[in-house]
Amino acid sequence: MDFTGILLAGGKSTRFGINKIKIEFEGIPLLAGQIIKMGFFCNEVLVSSSDENYRYISQVLEGMEKYQEMLLTSKFIKAGTDLLSGNNESSIPSGSNWKKPVIRIVIDDEEIRPKGKRIGPLAGIYSGLKEAKNKNCLVLASDMPFVSYRVLRLLTRISEETGKDAVLIRNRRGIEALCGIYSKQYIKQIRTCIKNEIYKIIEILGDDEVEWIDSRKLKEEKIDIYNFFNINTSGDIENFDLICKKGVPGVAPERLNKGQRDAWKAFFIRGMDR
Repeated sequence: MDFTGILLAGGKSTRFGINKIKIEFEGIPLLAGQIIKMGFFCNEVLVSSSDENYRYISQVLEGMEKYQEMLLTSKFIKAGTDLLSGNNESSIPSGSNWKKPVIRIVIDDEEIRPKGKRIGPLAGIYSGLKEAKNKNCLVLASDMPFVSYRVLRLLTRISEETGKDAVLIRNRRGIEALCGIYSKQYIKQIRTCIKNEIYKIIEILGDDEVEWIDSRKLKEEKIDIYNFFNINTSGDIENFDLICKKGVPGVAPERLNKGQRDAWKAFFIRGMDR
């Protein structure tokens, strides 16, 4: 099954004075890292942008070849080979090739931008679904730096197995609406909700249409809570920096001292050797 990736990068980040899409991990824009992650599962990536973020996102996309060279090696993208370039304990399953996706910027649709109102991520999901070439879309927020291969593989696999219009995670924190699968079937529902000033994603979903992934399933799949860490406040930036330095379960601190490529990989494929 082919997937379109919808990367949400339209927020203004006014809560702590800087635009969070400009945050970097080991010198790599978070935006670029998320696009590369999606390339394992999507043949198209749509970056949902606001007018304000368009220029910066365009600059990142101009440098994608460079970022790919920095983060990926031929061993890393070849199916069934070692993702850590020499460490035999970690590998991805056969058939999981990385291929450069078609990447496009999508500006929020004019028809759903009422003056003076902030719709939030629902606008980005709607605009992405309208432009997507594939029926099923992997939606991901640009400010979730520790999303792993495991969670993206789980979402896409369950989408293929169930054929549901949405595959979403419901854990102890609640619903992880910005890391999930949505079908183009939701376009009409979202448009109606926005016109009625209903902006919460949960309110467009129907239980019959959704395949829910619960905490038990996440534990079985060795998917930790750091997958759903996102940057919303200045405190989150401090925690982000701390995690990058100390690692998380499955990411030993010594793996973080070998350069940006190895640090990025260590977080992305954590748990693959357990």
